[in-house]
Amino acid sequence: MTRSRIKLSVTVLCLLILQTYAIRKEIGFPNQLNCRTTVQGRYLLADNKGHVCDALSVDPSSRCCPVRGEKFSCQGCNIPSHCCDSYEYCVSCCLDPARTRHEDVLQMKVAKPVTSGTYQSVFDFCAGRCRHNSESVVSSISFKL
Repeated sequence: MTRSRIKLSVTVLCLLILQTYAIRKEIGFPNQLNCRTTVQGRYLLADNKGHVCDALSVDPSSRCCPVRGEKFSCQGCNIPSHCCDSYEYCVSCCLDPARTRHEDVLQMKVAKPVTSGTYQSVFDFCAGRCRHNSESVVSSISFKL
């Protein structure tokens, strides 16, 4: 084979590969929306989209609560005192962008030492704030926002 024929064969082969890649890139399944959820309560859970639902109504494939009812619900929360009677509603209320700024949370340290990391998401911040903060539990049945 001559040198020009080899170059032509390689060029055609490369074009076929690139064309096939471009075609395959355009075809595919849409990305599945998956939610993160709280797992503390027996009956309720909150997802990272700000919805609260009972454990039986969560979508088994996406782990998201059905999109019905109020998003970022503060049901059972006393906003002036920053207390909620349910962990799940505390998380949902905290996820409200009007209450918690995304930019601030991502820069906030998880703990006091300089070497501690930062929160990966607002959901992580809210779940931790409503559960683990030393001031988060006001009494045995109230969670502080």
